[in-house]
Amino acid sequence: MIYELTIDGYLLGVFSSEAEAVRLARYLPRGRYTLREWARDGEFSTFDPAVNRCYTFDN
Repeated sequence: MIYELTIDGYLLGVFSSEAEAVRLARYLPRGRYTLREWARDGEFSTFDPAVNRCYTFDN
């Protein structure tokens, strides 16, 4: 799994753990951040809302 941190559609980073992405978001300016969990499927990464988690949180 990889984790993608975005704000207003802009990619801030891709992380190997959820905790690492949340830790970075604590130091960023106030805003509404989205953290998506992507699954690796061979050579591709997929995001399926039925399986993967997506968090939206305010900093």
